[in-house]
Amino acid sequence: MEKPQKDNRTKDDQVANWSLRKGVASSLTILVIFSLALVIWIASSTRGAPQPSTLPTGLLAVIPDEGDQAPKQTLVGVSLSPGWEPTLIIDGVAIPNNQLDAGTKQLGEFFFSPGSDMVIPQLRRGLICARVIAIPIIDVEVDNIDHQWCWTSF
Repeated sequence: MEKPQKDNRTKDDQVANWSLRKGVASSLTILVIFSLALVIWIASSTRGAPQPSTLPTGLLAVIPDEGDQAPKQTLVGVSLSPGWEPTLIIDGVAIPNNQLDAGTKQLGEFFFSPGSDMVIPQLRRGLICARVIAIPIIDVEVDNIDHQWCWTSF
């Protein structure tokens, strides 16, 4: 025969703690992991999402980016899809084709590096604007690229 406890209940009558019931702890663990995964997924899909490109077709990138701040000796140029021949103009000065050698032309990189023996020894301070005019050398049905961008030089 079982002894009654202080509150006159037997062991069978005792109510177990809700967190110790079968399946509660595992269900809570799964819920917390799912919630955490959802928060991480939402944060990663909204933060650092690529900005829509405003560059014309065929123009992959400009260096420095529009609105950037860059030193006076920075590279200036463009990265193009294969099959384009660019003309780069920086602050109204056309850069000769033989001075666009700071990139790999075979990969479509055409960059100008200011220097003492170059057409522009160093960029001036302040707002600098560049323009690229590129003509297709492979597909004659495509329009020319004509793009201008500006950045601040310090």
